This record gives sequence, structure tokens and C-alpha cells, in this order.
Amino acid sequence: MPRTGGVYSPPAGTKGVSNTTIQSVPYNAFVDDLAADANAARPITAGGTGATTASGARTALGLEIGTNVQAFDAGLQSIAGLTTAADRMIYTTAADAYSTTALTPFARTILDDVDAAAARTTLGVVIGTNVQAYDALLQSIAGLTTSANQIIYLTGTDAAAVATITSYGRSLIDDADAAAARTTLGLGTAATRSTGTSGANVPLLDGANTWSAAQIFSSNPTISNTAPYLRFQDTTASAYDARIRLDADNVYIDGSADGSTYAEVLRFELDTKIGYMNQLFLGSTGEMIRLNAPTAGNDPYISFYAGGVRQGYIQSLDGTAANQGMKIYNDIATGGDTSLTLLNSGGVESLEFSVNGTEYVVYHSGNLTAADIGAAVTTTDIIAGNGLTGGGAISADRTINMGTPGTLSATSINEAQADSHTHLVDEDSIVSAGMAALGLGAIGTYAFLERQTAGALPAGSAIAGSDLRYSDADKGNGGGTPSGTWRLMGQLIDSTCSVWMRIS
Repeated sequence: MPRTGGVYSPPAGTKGVSNTTIQSVPYNAFVDDLAADANAARPITAGGTGATTASGARTALGLEIGTNVQAFDAGLQSIAGLTTAADRMIYTTAADAYSTTALTPFARTILDDVDAAAARTTLGVVIGTNVQAYDALLQSIAGLTTSANQIIYLTGTDAAAVATITSYGRSLIDDADAAAARTTLGLGTAATRSTGTSGANVPLLDGANTWSAAQIFSSNPTISNTAPYLRFQDTTASAYDARIRLDADNVYIDGSADGSTYAEVLRFELDTKIGYMNQLFLGSTGEMIRLNAPTAGNDPYISFYAGGVRQGYIQSLDGTAANQGMKIYNDIATGGDTSLTLLNSGGVESLEFSVNGTEYVVYHSGNLTAADIGAAVTTTDIIAGNGLTGGGAISADRTINMGTPGTLSATSINEAQADSHTHLVDEDSIVSAGMAALGLGAIGTYAFLERQTAGALPAGSAIAGSDLRYSDADKGNGGGTPSGTWRLMGQLIDSTCSVWMRIS
């Protein structure tokens, strides 16, 4: 039997009446109707769902999952349990676990931006306007640890490091140009010169250089090389070159006539402190050589060698003991060494001669007497011969004088008188030859000269050669001007030429 408005009503004639027999047909129909109603979907109005399946029941009830209601979700369940308030938002704390946090109005202005560029604008970090775009070099710089007085420099592509920069360094890098930088660096004109080996260039120290002007070293220059040397070259024609050379333990001074082949001139042995040379010429008005002993008893000497063998030496032995003084030794004397000594003890017998170790006193006028040579000589006279004066007994000092010579004349002869003498004058060898040997213009010679100053001049007049000219009879005076003072040997009246003699 259909329900009306979802309400079930039993069919008519199915209710029983007291003391009346129940009819089977109506009763069975009623029972069948109840069974059918019980097995049919109970309508919503009867408290059912109007469906025979869960899905149909949810649909009938308006609870279709995904359409009318949300399917169960643990995350949504967590959200449902949150306590919310204004300006808050939810966020996950674990899988399907949520919590709330503040969400300010400013934060919502970021969340409503459509892209990253809009969000950067909202945040005020527009790249290129508010903030610097990312750069690997800037990132490297950002990672540096800096402090005062440091500068950033590059160590590679997009790689930076720091180095110290002093106040002086900053004063250099703030210069406007190269000239200002050179001033800061204290550089002179050499800083703008090119390098080279000669001329107005800065010399290259790894090669040979030519210096066209004098060089002054205010410190001590060092030449370092194998067998180094310092060369001196005289550019004058035929001049020698010289060099100072260090080789092993020796210092050499070498000379060269051609600038390439050098020969030793002087050598010093540095280990033995001995010097060698072939010849030494010293010119001085004072002390030239000094042998200086470091302490008393250390007596230096000068040796003489031949073929590597010492021949003799000169030595000064200090002290006043025997045989001490200035000595000259001969090492090769036949019969033993000989020496001559000026003893330090002094006195007239301080000159001593030694042969093979035996000393002998050297006699002289200060210590020699007649007795020393056998006997006194008193009877012999010294007689002055012809042309001499003086003389007398040898017992006293005597003087022999040459007699005053006689006056030379044209008739003088070679002759000695008692206390005088004369000589023969050889006119040919003295006068004639002497005159012939005189050169042009010499004192005592004659010349035919023309006077440059006009006017008469008497014979015997003397004038300077600067007013005269060598001439000929035709007054040709192109022969030059004589020197000195000349005497007129003729007379000048109408002519300016005559014979003159030089007198000084």
C-alpha cells in the first residue's frame, strides 16, 4: 500500500472486529503489505534515508561526499580543532597536523602578489633599485673579513681578497695622474726615462752599459761574478786600458794595449797579504813607503829575490842590544852572508860590517887615528904645483886652491904659471862654429829687416822686434816678425830697410 507523504496507513478492511472472525485474504494482504513496506527503503519522513545503499542514503539526505559534504581528512580534522582569531593563519607542524600563527595586514599584501617581482616591490627590494642583483664577485667580497687600513683586490675570476693599505698607499692611489703619482713616490726624472745601455736612458743592470758622463756612487758598489773585474778604458788613440780583477785569492791590476789582451801589472795575494809587481816608481817630497810593525819586536824587512831565491834584504831591528839597528843583508856573498848595520846604540862606531856572523867596526874620519894605521904621519908635505896655491905639512888640514886664470886674448896659449894658468882660444871650433850654430833670430845674429814705423833712425838705435819684419832689398816684408830687441847696424833716412842685430 503506498505511503502518503511518507506515512504508512494499513489497507482498509484489515482491522479486526471483536468477536468477528478474521478473514484470511484481507489479513494475508495486510501482512504482505507490511512485509513489503518493511523491506522497502524507509522514506526520510519515516526516519529513513529513502535509499537502500549508503551512497544513495547520503544523496537522499543531501550529504553526498564531494558534493554536499567534505570527505573525512586528518588534516582537516586538525584544522577543525584549531582556535582561530583575527589576523592569524594556519600552517602545518607535521603531517596532517596544523597550528595557527599571526598574519599581519602587511604580510597579506605580500601573499596577494602575483609573482616574485611584485613581492619584491611590496618588500621594497626591487633588484637594481632597492637591492643589488646577485653577483659572484660581490658574494666573494661579502665573505671577506675586513678591518681598518685594508683594500679589496682580485685573486681570480669573481674571487676577492684583502690586503693592507696604509695612509701613504691611499695618498698614492688618489693621485690624479702619473706626474702626481711620481711626486708622491718621490721619483725624479729617471722615472720617465726609457731603459737602455747608453745615452739618456736608465741603464739595464743585466747587460753591459756605456756611461757618457761621470758617475758618483755615494755608497759602496759591489761587483759580483766569477773572477769579476772593473775595467777602465781610455778612448785616446794608442792609450792603454786597465782593469782591477779579483780571481780566487788574488787581486790583479792588469793593463792592455789593444783592449782585449791583458797582462798583469800588479798583484796582491789576499791570504798572505803579499803584493807583486815588476817595477815601481815613486815621486814625493815626503814619506813614500812605510813599513809599520804592529808591535815592538816585529821587525819588517824588504827582500830581494832572483829566480825565486832570496838574494838579500833590508831590515830595521828595534832595541839597543848588539847587532840591532838598520841592516843591509847579502844572502849570497861568497864565504858566508854579509851585512852592514847602523847600530841603534849610536856613536862614531855605530857602523858595523859582518861576514858570516863575525862583526867588524867600519872606520871613518870620526873614529880613525894615525895609530889605527900604524903611526902618525907628520913629515910629509902637500905641495901645490903650477897653477895651484896652498899646501903644507900633512900634520894639519891643508887646502889646495886653483890659481886665478889669466885673461883670454887672441894670443892666449895653453900654459900654467906658478899660481895661474891660461888657455888657447880655438876660434874655428868656438867662435866660428858657435856663430854658425846659431839659428835664425837668435841673440847675436844679424838680419835684413824693414821697420814698420816710418821716420829716420840713427845707427845703434834699439827697438822691439814687434816693429820689424824680415825683408829683402825690394822691401818685400812677408817673412814674419822677429822676437826680442834689435840694434840698428846701419842708418835709416829715406829707406825703412837695413841690417839689424838681435841684442836680447
